[in-house]
Amino acid sequence: MTSGAHALLLGHVVGAGEDLLAALPLRGGLVGGEGALGVGTVQLWLARPQLVGGASVAAVPLGDVGAGTVRERRLGGGPELRLVLSGREVPFATSADRAAVEEFLRTLAQARRTAS
Repeated sequence: MTSGAHALLLGHVVGAGEDLLAALPLRGGLVGGEGALGVGTVQLWLARPQLVGGASVAAVPLGDVGAGTVRERRLGGGPELRLVLSGREVPFATSADRAAVEEFLRTLAQARRTAS
């Protein structure tokens, strides 16, 4: 992944003193553009394009991240990652293949075990 969202994500993760363990490209939503989801050593990171201005970056402590699953999207095809964040299931469309999403989930699960 070499998108601008990935570079932005990496910059924030490193700037926070974490290592980026895994990253996943995200398909653009209503505002278009691609985003990125990353697993750090302490937090789960999200870089998303915005309608106005540059991309936004947010982080959630790994302790607030629950189980994740991958399934095929009904419309538009391709895999969809579903993560439980702060008790709520959140879907993420990705341009990665299913194997990459499954590897991302394995890395996330390991990071959650290590961080707790």
